[in-house]
Amino acid sequence: MSEPKPTLSTRYFLNLEESQDGFALATFGKKQFTQFLTPLVSIGIIIWGFSMGFSGVGRYYVGLGAFFLIMQLLMRYWFLPMMFKRQFVKYQFGKSEQGIALFQDYAELYNDGRTKVVPYGEVQKFAAGKLTYMIELKSKTVVIVPKRAFKDATEQTLFENTFKK
Repeated sequence: MSEPKPTLSTRYFLNLEESQDGFALATFGKKQFTQFLTPLVSIGIIIWGFSMGFSGVGRYYVGLGAFFLIMQLLMRYWFLPMMFKRQFVKYQFGKSEQGIALFQDYAELYNDGRTKVVPYGEVQKFAAGKLTYMIELKSKTVVIVPKRAFKDATEQTLFENTFKK
């Protein structure tokens, strides 16, 4: 009996920008609104403090809200990207070949010579970013596939339609 041929198969190496885009999808959520939810809460605390009066207890709320806002900005735009870049370079993620092959009922994930079969029912979350697609499995494994890995728009459409629920 012959082996089934994949509907779509691609191999790729991730670069730093694509990895960061996929990481942002995995950590901040697939909706842009969720990225701004915690800063909006901090701004709300600041506004609440001003409404209580800056001369009384309100100044503590303003300070608390400002502290939360500054910490969120530092974490999101300085610390997390710096740590991610450091880990990317340290473990040389960009030098390992990765890939995915789509079949009728399952996908094969390829990473550095190892293959893992994943049924489509194991996909918990699928998101599209600026540069990448992010697939999160029920086992909390995250797969990042760059958009540039596809030859044309029909392959991209096939890939998206396979994982959208």
